[in-house]
Amino acid sequence: METIKVGINGFGRIGKCTFLQLLENPKFEIKVVNTSLSINSIQRYINRDSSHHCKQYKVDIMFDSFITINGNRIKIINQRNPKEIDWKELEVEYLFETTGAFLTREKLSQHNAPYIILSSPPKDTNDITMFCFGVNHYRYKEENIFSVASCTTNCLSPFLDLANHVSSIEEASFITVHSATSSQSVTDASHDNKRTNRSIFNNIIPHTTGASNCVTKIIPSLEGKIVGTSVRVPVSIVSMIDVNLRFSEKITISKFFEVLEKFRNPEVVDINYENCVSSDFVTTTRPTIIDYQNCLQIGKDSIKFTLWYDNEWSYCAQMIRMCQFASQVNKKDNSTSISSL
Repeated sequence: METIKVGINGFGRIGKCTFLQLLENPKFEIKVVNTSLSINSIQRYINRDSSHHCKQYKVDIMFDSFITINGNRIKIINQRNPKEIDWKELEVEYLFETTGAFLTREKLSQHNAPYIILSSPPKDTNDITMFCFGVNHYRYKEENIFSVASCTTNCLSPFLDLANHVSSIEEASFITVHSATSSQSVTDASHDNKRTNRSIFNNIIPHTTGASNCVTKIIPSLEGKIVGTSVRVPVSIVSMIDVNLRFSEKITISKFFEVLEKFRNPEVVDINYENCVSSDFVTTTRPTIIDYQNCLQIGKDSIKFTLWYDNEWSYCAQMIRMCQFASQVNKKDNSTSISSL
């Protein structure tokens, strides 16, 4: 079976979670990882994680720059200047850019790779196309640089797209209750942002989100209809979105879910009927999990929904799905079916 040959630039949270999922996906072959870690540190790094409890891997070091793991022979490099890396020569077809340092087309173009997938929203959302698998992935037209937006966007967009099929959305508002990220301070810090400089251990911190803008790029019909904000909370993984929707007609919760089931892609959107909490959703691959028990009718035409998502693992799963779809398109493969990760 012909594999999709990929490289990973950056080995932080998203790079690591992508790496671990790719190791278990026989459709992919990891050729190169660019990381600041020493080659001797990689086994411990991938086998020890405070958020995700994953399979343990044996890493064999070959020479000074190669490892073998789970049958993969992977080159490890440590290069901060993208112009010094010839990804094409290293046989990389698709490069996962996960550093967060290359957010413009100009900077991304420094990578000598056939296709570059950005694991965050671009600085200019009009310059680089964003795709969310399960929503607008079918619009992919062989772009050599594209973004998979944000984790919050990948949770919201599939749900809002479905809801808009159930009944036309007139107004949407949301608040993301987001787990801590590396942008939060462990203890109070001395920088100018008077909220994010405070300790995430001790506080619920009001924050901003660009998800509203990203969603409207993915679902243009929601332009001018959606607003949202965010708070950061002291948990290490899994986030939640509370979404209030006002529809163009009267609708009940039961009717909403009856119609939603006709359109739902179970690979992307799940419905949870149990009384779960955030830790129950760690290491889930679906980006959108609707909490049925927490739905609330707030008007004849309005419903409050709760969505769960593993903001690392499911986001990386979406990025991998989008890569596989892009590979199919670029190889002129008319098949658009992707087996579950």
